[in-house]
Amino acid sequence: MWPRRKIIKRSLYCAVFCLLSSLSFADDKGYFYSNKERNPFYPLVDSYGKILIPKKINIANISLEGIIYSKKNPVVAINGEILEEGERIGEYTIVKIEEKKVILKKGNKKYSLKLEVEND
Repeated sequence: MWPRRKIIKRSLYCAVFCLLSSLSFADDKGYFYSNKERNPFYPLVDSYGKILIPKKINIANISLEGIIYSKKNPVVAINGEILEEGERIGEYTIVKIEEKKVILKKGNKKYSLKLEVEND
């Protein structure tokens, strides 16, 4: 027979584990989910583990951090992500990357982000 202390101790560990496992540790990063808007045949993550659910981002919260411009394959750094033309940041699609600006599109509206360079 197990001593009474071991039984109480193991029961306490089990209760704490059950309590912790029932809590949600997911932090809110602005992702939204709606049964009405989601196609169940469209994956939630890509093969690299990148989340494909669009974030709710306001145009004022988009930060253009840098542009690497080339005629063949320009890339842009927005909100810590490296993106190419045609890719999305939240609900905005990158339409065109130019030397000093990026054109985004959401629905029928187009937005232009200009690269601001600090002069020291």
